[in-house]
Amino acid sequence: MIIINEKPLSQIEKEREEAEAPMVTMGQELALLKISNMQKDGIIQILGQELATVKLELIRLKEGE
Repeated sequence: MIIINEKPLSQIEKEREEAEAPMVTMGQELALLKISNMQKDGIIQILGQELATVKLELIRLKEGE
């Protein structure tokens, strides 16, 4: 059985790379979104800690009146 391919190997490889490119791009975008979400989570956590500190200070000031 002889299979004759009309396309050169370099063209077939190029087509495969182009087909895989969107997956790589999507993976990179997903990674960037995860990093962004982690940064947001960190900021939210820090703000929560600061809010708790301010509330404790307020309680202490009210007790001192």
